[in-house]
Amino acid sequence: MIQLPPHVVSYLQNEFLAQTQPFCFLIDENYRLLESWGESDWCGLSEIRPAADMRKHVPFLFGMSVGEVQKFDFVELPGRVIVTVHVIPDDGQCYVVLLDARQGHASTQSQQQSVNELRLMHTRQNKLIGRQRDLISELVEAKSELDHHRREAERISENKSRFIAMMSHEFRTPLASIINYAELAGEAGTSSNDVQKSIETISRSAKHLTSLIEAVLDDASLDAGQVELVEHDFSIVDLLNDMAAMMAPMAAEKGLSFATYLDPDLPKMIHADEVRLRQILINLLGNAVKYTHDGGVKLTTTYNVGRLVVTISDTGPGISIEDQERVFRAFERGSGQGETGAGLGLTITLRLVELMGGEVSLDSMPGEGCTVSVHVPVTACEDGPSAKMPILPTPSDDTIAAKPLSILICDDDEDMVALVEHYLHRSGYGLITSSDSSEAIAKALKYDPDLVLMDCNVPGVGGVVAAKVLRDQGFTKPIVALTASKLSAEQKNAFTHFFRKPARMQELLTEIKRLTH
Repeated sequence: MIQLPPHVVSYLQNEFLAQTQPFCFLIDENYRLLESWGESDWCGLSEIRPAADMRKHVPFLFGMSVGEVQKFDFVELPGRVIVTVHVIPDDGQCYVVLLDARQGHASTQSQQQSVNELRLMHTRQNKLIGRQRDLISELVEAKSELDHHRREAERISENKSRFIAMMSHEFRTPLASIINYAELAGEAGTSSNDVQKSIETISRSAKHLTSLIEAVLDDASLDAGQVELVEHDFSIVDLLNDMAAMMAPMAAEKGLSFATYLDPDLPKMIHADEVRLRQILINLLGNAVKYTHDGGVKLTTTYNVGRLVVTISDTGPGISIEDQERVFRAFERGSGQGETGAGLGLTITLRLVELMGGEVSLDSMPGEGCTVSVHVPVTACEDGPSAKMPILPTPSDDTIAAKPLSILICDDDEDMVALVEHYLHRSGYGLITSSDSSEAIAKALKYDPDLVLMDCNVPGVGGVVAAKVLRDQGFTKPIVALTASKLSAEQKNAFTHFFRKPARMQELLTEIKRLTH
């Protein structure tokens, strides 16, 4: 107990009593009011009477033990008055002292509010700091991505510039051969051997030029999303035999071996896009033969649970780890591959495989050859080829017309008309020519030719519209498209048959004879 001077004690008592306005009441063990002291108006207990159950007036007494000293801070009475409660037991009875705690509670609330506001401010500040960090992280990420896109754009721009320079050379070389050998063949006094040599060179250069153009067009079509799969039933064994028949002589010319292995479980017939699969194999096998100078090339084909796996292995120079990703990019080649070409073969191959829902894997080390595996989903077929696919007869060498027939050709290219005219006249067909599609409609309805050869990109209404107009006008003879334009499936339906320039004359004449005899 702290000993203070009586005067000080008296002062503190008066100050305490003035601030807290104590109100005291005595209750028995049943919480009945026995007696009360002090001012009760401030705490709302002025109406209490002796023997009253104090639990009705001060609910905090419910369940409270009156046998031990207790203290409760900031208790709210029914009149929303805040008090501090002291419970003082006394021989079976209990004194309950209520002290006015409104000022202290308000001060505590103010402090608590300040603390809460400070905490809230800290929370908001932390959130702002966190958001700022996120924004900085996003900005760094965006900058990194922009830098990546910028570098990629610069790489593509550089590659395209290199591609344009390279293609300028690639196109000019065969064009120069065609022009120069054509002039040589046309010179007076040129021997028959030189003419034959010129023809062979022109043909070889034209085929090379065509392959370059086809590669560029295929890449552009894939970029534009214009390549669609056309699936049907076909013999995978026949396709692989064709590949072997095509590649084996090319390998033999270089002194290379060429071997094929077909899994005994390989189905004879599958359902897939034969044209695209053939294109993939030609690209990969062509590269293997092209870049291999000693040893050989091996083609292995297996089938496993709906997936066709074609593996092409060679004993060529191999591809470094650094070059293995680059060789699948457009317009790029591996280092040291100085061969000619557009640099699009592997790019087109990869994109065609992905279009078919498959994957390409490459395993190679410098000096240890290269192995490329193609995995594509296919469906094994038990029956023969689908009846929906027209099966054309094997082209015959005999293309001579067996009866008098006339052909109408519509093309605005005089050289093409002259070339077709030469072959048709030699085969015994009469010829009607037109350089305008509207004029071709009039001539077809007037002369009723036995077959119409129609270019699609000609003056007038155009070849496709002309074919539809002829059908609407009752023309029932075959209409064959002979065009460099790429047609949709719906546009092709306007024609009896479709040939893409440059078409082989032997195949064109064989089809004309089949359609007219």
